[in-house]
Amino acid sequence: MMPPKIDSASKSHTKIPHFQRITEHIRQQIRSGAFAEHTALPSERAIGELFGVSRMTARRALVAIEIEGLAYSSGRKGRFVSPKRLRFDISRMVSFSAMAESDDIGLTIKLIDAGIVPADSTLAATLAVDVGTDLLKYTRLFMIHDHPAFIEVEYAIAELFPDFFDLDLQQSTMKLFDQHYNVSGRAGEIVIRMRSFQDQEAHLLGLASYNAGIELEQTTYDQNGRPFCFDTQIWRGELAEFTALAVVNDPKM
Repeated sequence: MMPPKIDSASKSHTKIPHFQRITEHIRQQIRSGAFAEHTALPSERAIGELFGVSRMTARRALVAIEIEGLAYSSGRKGRFVSPKRLRFDISRMVSFSAMAESDDIGLTIKLIDAGIVPADSTLAATLAVDVGTDLLKYTRLFMIHDHPAFIEVEYAIAELFPDFFDLDLQQSTMKLFDQHYNVSGRAGEIVIRMRSFQDQEAHLLGLASYNAGIELEQTTYDQNGRPFCFDTQIWRGELAEFTALAVVNDPKM
């Protein structure tokens, strides 16, 4: 990686901080394809020597690239170029895995744990059941081309889906609900926010615990408008990209 050339005209302008020049150079290298997905970025020491700056300045530039989502950290292994963001149109379907399977983007799903838990007051209100009602709970890790993408924790009303854990959960559960129980996910109420990873989440996603991710919460309703499933997904921030179609009914808006 060669440092950017600075012509005499640019020198006459307001001086750009070193870390910003380095950040822009790395950004251009990534966007041009000079650095392929998952390629290791130069170390702080290497950047410092190449650009003639301190390791602190080099670190600041790399952190800026990571904050933008163009790179991700993998513990002590260093920083790597982020893969292309996964676009999920939340206004068109309620299941990312169903979309991913149909688009053949290299999705694999790993079941982390599964069991039956009683509904607490929050889940009971969300799913319109009594407190203490049995719920299926399962945690899964979603990977794209073996790269961890997000973790999902899903709850479903147990009495609606007998023997559910006998099925293969390494696929879209919405398809399983539809095919085996005639319960179709027709609508989803979604909340998206940023939050920090918990230690176990960071471990499963191969991240340092100080990273933040994007959390998606969804309550799914069946063909009769009844809630039957609630799930939370915590995404690696550099991978998530959610889109939606806004429909304005008020002509004054």
